[in-house]
Order: sequence, then C-alpha cells, then structure tokens
Amino acid sequence: MALMNRRQFLQQSLGAAAGVAALGLSSCLSRGERPNILMVVTDDQSYPHAGAYGSAMVSTPAFDRVAREGVLFRNAFVSAPSCCPARGSILSGQQFYRLREAAMNHTVWPTQEIPLYTDMLAQTGYKVGYTGKGWGPGNWEVSGRTVSPAGQAHNERTLSPPGSEVSDIDYAANFEAFLDANTDDSPFCFWAGVIEPHRAFNPGIGVKNGKKLADMVVPAFLPDTPETRGDLADYAFEIEWFDQQLGRMLAALEERRLLNDTVIFVTSDNGMAFPRAKGNLYDYGTRIPLAVRWGRRTTGGRTVDDLVGHCDLAPTILEATGLRVPGEMTGTSLMYHLDTRASGQVDPLRDAVVFGIERHLPGSRPEGAGYPSRAIRTAEYLYIRNFTPDRNPVGDHPGISWPDDDPVKGYGDTDGGRSKSAIFEGREQDPMRFEAAFGKRPAEELYKISDDPFQMKNLASDVAYDSTRQTLSQRLMTYLRDTRDPRVLDGDDAFAEITRRFPVLGSNTKPVGGAQ
Repeated sequence: MALMNRRQFLQQSLGAAAGVAALGLSSCLSRGERPNILMVVTDDQSYPHAGAYGSAMVSTPAFDRVAREGVLFRNAFVSAPSCCPARGSILSGQQFYRLREAAMNHTVWPTQEIPLYTDMLAQTGYKVGYTGKGWGPGNWEVSGRTVSPAGQAHNERTLSPPGSEVSDIDYAANFEAFLDANTDDSPFCFWAGVIEPHRAFNPGIGVKNGKKLADMVVPAFLPDTPETRGDLADYAFEIEWFDQQLGRMLAALEERRLLNDTVIFVTSDNGMAFPRAKGNLYDYGTRIPLAVRWGRRTTGGRTVDDLVGHCDLAPTILEATGLRVPGEMTGTSLMYHLDTRASGQVDPLRDAVVFGIERHLPGSRPEGAGYPSRAIRTAEYLYIRNFTPDRNPVGDHPGISWPDDDPVKGYGDTDGGRSKSAIFEGREQDPMRFEAAFGKRPAEELYKISDDPFQMKNLASDVAYDSTRQTLSQRLMTYLRDTRDPRVLDGDDAFAEITRRFPVLGSNTKPVGGAQ
C-alpha cells in the first residue's frame, strides 16, 4: 500500500465509489474470463520462514512452487499483528482501525456494512467458501450475517493429525469437496485458513519428526538456548505440516485443470507467537510471507521488493475479477505487480506501509484496556508511536486472565510457550531480553533496519536521527488523519466503548459457524 496525500486518497475514494454506484456489482469480464480465487492464510508465521526466502530451518516446497511460478513479495506487512483485525483487513481491504469492533481480537463483526471481497464476489456469481479459520476469533453471527465474512464453512472432512496440538481439519479434503460440489463450474472464491503454526505446540514434535536444533535460526530478541531452539523446531514443524496441505490443494487444482485459471495468494495473518513478535509492531510480528500465482496471466520467477500490505489484497482480487474497488478500501491493487515482468523495486511510490494495533487480547489489562500503537515502515526505518507508554505493552503481570497452560501467568499478549517461560525465568541472568519482551516502552521508537534487523536499539532519542524521526512521525500522522483513524481523530475515547464491552476473553464472542 503506497502512502498517499489527502487529495490523492479522497480522489481515489470518491472515484471508486462513483464507479461502484454507476455499475453496481456487475463485472466487466465475461464468466469465462473471471479467474478463481484461492486465499491461503497461515496462523502466526513470520517472514522469512519459508524456503523461498532462503530459510534453512523449514522446508516448504509447495510455498516455494507458488513463489517460483508466480511473484514472491519480500516486504509484505500486516495491517495489525493480531488475528482478528489482520483477517478483517485482508477481507475488507481497509486498515484495521476502520473496522470498528473488528479492530480487536475476541469481539464481534460490526453490524454496519463493511464491503468485503467475498461478499462482492458472491453477489456476482462466485461460489464462496472457507475451511479452517476464517474471520476471527470473534462472533460474526450477532451482526445478522448468515455466513462468516470468509464465506460458507467447510470443515466436515477431518484426519488424524501428527500431534494433539495440530488441528484435525483436513483443509485440502474440504477444499476438494468444495470444488466437487461446484457442479455448474461457477467461478469460485475459497479461503483456506490453516490453523498452524498457531500455539500451543506439542513439545518436541519438531525433533521427533526430524528437525535438528542446530538448524534453527534464533532471532536476537530470543535467548539462544536448547529450550528456544526446541520451541522453534516445533514451530517449524507446523509450518511444514501446513505446506503439505498447500501441496495437496495445488494438486487438486491441477487434477481438475483449474490451476492456471486460479489466482493463488499464500500469506499469514501475523507473525510467529513468540515474545516481541506476534502482537508487536516489530518485523517478526508484522512482516509476513506473501506469494501470488496466476498461471494464465502472470510471468513467474519474480521477486518484488516494494512495501505492500494486507489491505492491498482485496483491491487486487476485485481488479482481477473485473469489479470496481469501493471507496472505503484504503489498500491499492497489486495487479501492476502481477502484470509486469519486472523484479526488485517495481513501483517507486510503494516506499512505505503503515500498520498498528489497538488491543491484542482482552484481559491482559484492567477493564479490557489495550496498548494502542501505530507505525510506519520504510525500507530503511521503522518508526513507532505508542499512545499509552504508561501501560505494559504486552499486558500486566500477574495478569487478570490467562490460559491455564501458561506458567508465566501474565504478560497475556504473548502466547505461553517454552520461549516465553525461558525469558521470564531467566530475567535476572538476561535482563536485556526480558525488558525487550516484557518491559515498558517510550512514546516513540525508531529503528534503522540495515544496522538493526531485529529492532533492538531504539534511536528515537538520538539527536543524530532527530530529522528522520520527525519526518516519519509527520508522514505517519498525516496518513492516519487522511484514512480517518479514530485513534488520531477522537483520541483516547476512540475505542473506549468497545473495550468496555469486551473486557475479558470470551465475553459475548463465542465462536460460531465453524472453527475460529
């Protein structure tokens, strides 16, 4: 998503809205020209954990095939590093903060109308469905919808998983059943929401299945210990389990001669569930894998360096299927990137992305309070604005509520696991990593990516970078105002009513309509 000034944003919004009003939802493409859509979304997978990115700790031949035969994006980012708002942004093409209740985890889908690419395709003749985890975790039924925002659930087919913490949903078999039920050969739109590699992990499942601790690459914000390497091996195993399901989905398309007529997106909702990753605005929470294949149209074997985001996927799908992009969508189509033969920096205007978070898990702080933050990421820098630096960024300790299997019993925005426990238990021997994971943060953060790829050295108070900090701050705030971020327009009251309604896990959010 290239950043734009207010005039450009309003022109795009008004022009697109007028087009939709004039044309309704009819497509400018004939039925035979309209491609199928397959959106594959893993749960909690960071860049660079795929073979196509050069990772030595995972083997992902199916993802690598999509990348090799399509376009591999090296700088793709979430709208928010949290499941529900991230998935909402993919579906809506809007920044998470524009999604009202769905701007946070464990809430509800808003009753007000939000244009979704799934709904628009369904209204123009597409068969729309999903398996696994669609939009969520949250309750969409209270909005009056009859199906999930991701489509009709298809979770009937199951299998015997390799571990108790791996889902028994047979994603590929459910996709095949969906395809086989499409007897009139309508174009289809399917969301495969793979639940892996979401925690919890079966401890030791990675080593048991051939992963070697020596091959694990430990990021600098985690302690390099056998416990951490074992945790990473379990995470890597679940990525490989997902990749097997993706391979079966590709085979199903190929067998039915649908592969080249299907636009395939493979990405993740947010980064890995480790300290200073998921739920945080650093790269391991926000930078995610993305590969796109469209055999009939796209020249493969290309790697793109442009900074793009989840909000760009819905506009891409709508343009690919011949539909106008609604004015509400803040993302920008990637069709130029799919059509060009170029690699590297393809569009010079795509030099930054904006993302943020309001609240990850309710119950991490009193009265459902979150840790609202926004950030702008360029190729050179990451700038973060923390609006409530007096709060703990990953939740209080001891916490108000936490899963029974988390021995830390606090810092609830970080999922329980061996790495979290290791940092907490080693806080006296390794205070630097403990503070990085669980300590308070200043109102502003600035990191130089080339010198600090894990964002451990905050330069915001360094006078040598004062000009850079001010420029990025102004650019961020201008974008937030132009895209009508309630946090910037309305201040502390922006999301207060929502947090009061959903102060703890499970409050009015019982999942419905299939796996969440």
